[in-house]
Order: sequence, then structure tokens, then C-alpha cells
Amino acid sequence: MPDAPTFAETATEAWAPIRNWGARARSAARAARIRMEAMRQKPATAPFVRCLYAHAVFPDTVPTFRAFLRAAKQEGEFVDTPTLRAIIKDGKPADGRFFHLSFDDGFASVYEDGGPVMEEERVPYTMFVATDLIDADPDTLNSYFAHMPAYRARVRTLDWPQAKAAAAGIGEIGCHTRTHARLSNIAGDPARLAAEIAGAKAIIEGHVSQPCDSFAWPYGTAADIDDRGRAAIADAGFTSNFSAVRGAVRPGATDVMDIPRHQLEFHWPLHELMVWARGFREA
Repeated sequence: MPDAPTFAETATEAWAPIRNWGARARSAARAARIRMEAMRQKPATAPFVRCLYAHAVFPDTVPTFRAFLRAAKQEGEFVDTPTLRAIIKDGKPADGRFFHLSFDDGFASVYEDGGPVMEEERVPYTMFVATDLIDADPDTLNSYFAHMPAYRARVRTLDWPQAKAAAAGIGEIGCHTRTHARLSNIAGDPARLAAEIAGAKAIIEGHVSQPCDSFAWPYGTAADIDDRGRAAIADAGFTSNFSAVRGAVRPGATDVMDIPRHQLEFHWPLHELMVWARGFREA
């Protein structure tokens, strides 16, 4: 019998180290800037709305993850996606301090290791899943991770019972296409767009038995989507669409179909997580 597929089960096993000397120098300079910003920043007191996202919560990052949630809760309230949409659409300046937390790609560690912490801390969360990666066979996962140089090894993805259980709790299962497609690359193929967007929505709803109305486009930059992709997302019935571009959420000004998010990863030190949670480099 063939050997069982192996997966990274810790952050150390999953994330690729920085090997290039130039990249190491840039990373060190970035870390120094962030540490200086952490020393300068004060806890948030003014109203804000801020969306945060990550990819995984491995067992070795759970202590930092829990510490981050507790620290962030001292400065703001975590809200679910319907509440976030309502705040944005209200059009009035935020009268509170609000975070929204999401995770891209559908890695199992978010549910298995992060889920109990979020349930305990009563922090709602959204998992944006690429449906073909759920319960995926080894060849599908190999193809996906071959195009993801940030990872040094494959990472386990959810199965559908886990996705349904997350949605039955305080989690939400959002859509990240079927195959993690770069929508700008398939914009000229309406049938492919429909399969990746409306098709993925139908698959999620069939498995979790709940509506799926939140979308995050893969890769997340403005270059990774165009008007045809945006139109297909709206036509499929999604009522919110998230980018991976850092930025401020401004009620009445931010488009619910183009919501900015700040990336965090929980193998980063706590002071760095808080710097981004406080809106560092927020446009």
C-alpha cells in the first residue's frame, strides 16, 4: 500500500523559512520598524472598524492566538459578517470599536485548534474555503501547494463534516472559489467564472445546509480580479466580498463588495499582531 500522505502539523513545519540574504535583510528591517511602531502605539480608544485575516492556527501557535484574541478584545468587539455589513451599510461613523476575523483557504487547523479557542472566547469567525480543496485527494493538494511558495509542506484541509460543524457553531463558511482560481486569469471564460463562483456557492450550501453569502477572492489584490469577476460574484448572490488589501473600513464609504483586510499569521509575535490590529499602514 502507498504511504499515507504527510502534512505539516505545526507552524514550523508549514511555513517556508526565509533563505535569501536580501529577503532576510528586508525581514529584519521590517521587524525593527514594527517593533518601533509597537513601542509608539497606544491602545485604541477612537471608534474603528477593522477586518483581520489569517490562514492557520497550528497547535504551537494556540497560546499566541489566545493571547491575541484576549488583547484585541480589550480594544474592540469581534463581530460576525452580517453585523459588519450592517455597520458598513449604515453609513454613519462607527460608534464603537469593531473587529472582523476571517481565515482563507480552509485549513483544518483553524477548526481543530483555533475553533475551541474562538468558541471559548466567543469570537465569531469566517472560513473562506476553496471547495475542491475540502476532502481533497493528494494530487489535488500537491497541485495547489506547488503554486504556494510560502509553504514548505502541505497543510491539511477541512473535511465537510468539520465545515458543517463550524457553521453550526459561531463560525461561518464563506466562498474562496472552487480551485483557488485567480479570477483575473479566467475573466474571459464566463462558464469557468460561473463554475468557480456560483458553482462553489452551491457546493458549500449543499454541504453545510446554510446560506453562503460571503466571498473572498483568491490572492486578494486588485490585479487578481476585474469587473467581470466582480459582476459574477454579485450575480451569484453574494452580499459581501473581501480583498487581501490592507485598509480602513469606513461606514458609508467602503463598498461591501470590496472590503479591505489586514493579514496576520499567528506564528508572528504578539506585539506584531497588535500593531496590525491597531491599523498600522492603514490607508
